[in-house]
Amino acid sequence: MKSMGKLIPAVLLSMAILGWMPAPSHSAETVALPDGTKIDVGVDCPVCNMKVETATLGPAAVVFKDGKAVGFDGAGDFFRYILAPEKYQFDPNAIKAVYVTEYGKRTFIDAKGALFVVGSDVIGHMGPDVVPFAKKEDAEKFSTEHHGKRVATYGEVTVQDLQGKRKILKMQHGHGNDQKK
Repeated sequence: MKSMGKLIPAVLLSMAILGWMPAPSHSAETVALPDGTKIDVGVDCPVCNMKVETATLGPAAVVFKDGKAVGFDGAGDFFRYILAPEKYQFDPNAIKAVYVTEYGKRTFIDAKGALFVVGSDVIGHMGPDVVPFAKKEDAEKFSTEHHGKRVATYGEVTVQDLQGKRKILKMQHGHGNDQKK
């Protein structure tokens, strides 16, 4: 009987390692924002319909005055949402707080106080992304190292900053400058 007590945990551990045990069912996985609000990282991003994840560039969030929090899978989709209130049917005046994940630090920062590297070689799930930083010197260093076009404040990020290079290439192609010798 004594050996049976040791055998059961060993068998259960082996089953878990080999993947034979059913995955534990759990409700929504949440991540806390600086103001105490939580976002559900198991739901779909309202912009791209992909799961909001913490493993990519880091999630972003909009918190409304009524307590509703909307999560995004990155700063790019966050801005695609913020810059199109009619499309996503929300009142910009109802926003209480906005957060993005600081690049490389995995912590949320206030998006309105952040600096964003625009046009770098870092691409998010849905194409061009803006890369958030809390400090100007970090943003400028990253921009230099990753070929950023510029460092922008929250209010300076535009829809054009989030468009793919393909559109730019098509425009250049039409001008006959696509052949180099």
